[in-house]
Amino acid sequence: MRFHIFVMIALCSLLSFSCNKAVPIPNVEKYENFNASVRVTGDVLNTVKPLIFGDNIEWTNNGMGLWLPDEKKFDENLVEELRNVGITHLRYPGGTLSDYFDWYKAVGTNRQPITNPFNNNKKEYPHFGPEEFMSLCRKLNIPGTITFNAGTGKPEDAVEWVKYLKSNNFEVTDYTVGNEIYLAKPKEPVMKTAAQYVDFCIQCKEGIDKVAPGIKFGAISLHDAEYMPIKENRNWMYEVLSRIGDKIDFIDIHNGYAPITRGVLANSKKRYSDDEFALCFLGAADYVRGDIAKIKDDISKYAPDGGKKIEIHITEYGPLVYPIDKKHAFDDVQWNRSLTGALYLAGLFNMILKEPKITSANHLPLCQDVFGALVGIRGTYPDRKNWRHGVYYVFQMYSGMKEREVLGTTVESPTYSTPAMGFVSELKDLPYIDSSAYRTKDGKKLSVFLINRNIKQNASVIIDTGYDSYQIESVITLTADSYRAENSPEKPDSIIPIKKTDDNTEHSGSYALVLPKHSLTKIEITKN
Repeated sequence: MRFHIFVMIALCSLLSFSCNKAVPIPNVEKYENFNASVRVTGDVLNTVKPLIFGDNIEWTNNGMGLWLPDEKKFDENLVEELRNVGITHLRYPGGTLSDYFDWYKAVGTNRQPITNPFNNNKKEYPHFGPEEFMSLCRKLNIPGTITFNAGTGKPEDAVEWVKYLKSNNFEVTDYTVGNEIYLAKPKEPVMKTAAQYVDFCIQCKEGIDKVAPGIKFGAISLHDAEYMPIKENRNWMYEVLSRIGDKIDFIDIHNGYAPITRGVLANSKKRYSDDEFALCFLGAADYVRGDIAKIKDDISKYAPDGGKKIEIHITEYGPLVYPIDKKHAFDDVQWNRSLTGALYLAGLFNMILKEPKITSANHLPLCQDVFGALVGIRGTYPDRKNWRHGVYYVFQMYSGMKEREVLGTTVESPTYSTPAMGFVSELKDLPYIDSSAYRTKDGKKLSVFLINRNIKQNASVIIDTGYDSYQIESVITLTADSYRAENSPEKPDSIIPIKKTDDNTEHSGSYALVLPKHSLTKIEITKN
């Protein structure tokens, strides 16, 4: 994760083409319990890939607080929180951190300090090295996901790391060469042109094939949206796919963040109202969906054989508002932890789980108290406090859908539109109700997820489940009085799922319920 301010400002300054379009935001107060309908079709769109529910852990800060170096053990409270949320793999050793990480300096008893680019390039002792990472994954009974150092490292370092992990019988889902190097400034030590990066990948691949043939191997990339601030890298996607599209199993992208800034594209000081920004945030997954479509098109155009076997991995995703405007920094960061941010994540899952090309993904961050972490953490062990953010519950609800069939849904609902905000282009005619449905392979159980993106009014919804006879096992709703509500050590239950259990009587035909404003509702249904 490298949110350099210069990148944000450069991008903002180049996005003036859409910042002031007059797209009216509707007067949502005209609706009184607006009406909508949802139909679950029999169309199977995909199967929920378990690896969508990964997260990130960094070597710094003692593994984001999980490792207690003085006690030589893990914080069991945090470990249990990760076990309960349903994380299926952990990406290590970080995002930007990975391109400075010399793994061999972080093993054994004679470890050496490693550069932390987020701390003025100071060197820090790697308490949470590969050994501790493997131990945590084994404790959680999950595999790891590895990002090689393609910045300050060498291809032979990557090869040796693969050998090391293999010799320790550690399960790795896949290996990616580097992290967001295409955004590095020319003077940064990690900077590479597209051609240099591809050459690095080829050397890694050739060496790894000799020691561990058949591992899943991927390269970083991005869609050229014509606002890349580094002109040397405008051809990055083409260079990667055309030269090594037949040598990689996936491309690693970071397009699951939104809206990224509170300001409006070219004018970082221009700010729409909270209501307007919330509506944009709640619909931002549609912007990501459009970007995924462009990436799929790039793959088919540039990769050999149309890139039919190339998967898409989103190794960083989550609600993100970065505090560029110092005057409003505290207020802007709060949006990451808000109910709005949690509902954005739900919309993102609704989109991602329908796309067969996306086979793996990693939420970010895991544990901290600034951005949209699953678990908030504050203070010093053993007196520190940890609590669940709203995104924790969203992640937990969707991770329970692993291996289920993704069914199509159709929605009839009032719509809204928003102008461009943050990095999200204008959104047109979005239904207030967003939906998804997941069925067990035996066809007996169905879970329907409904997001009410209306920030003013409840929704009266009629649901056609597709079953002639069924029971409602439970209705679980995640909401709060305000779309800006957030959990904290003082108020850890501002956003918590509320479960209503039905009387389990037999139902036939459609099912009606009311969705609260700015809410996520999960309906558990059993076929009779």
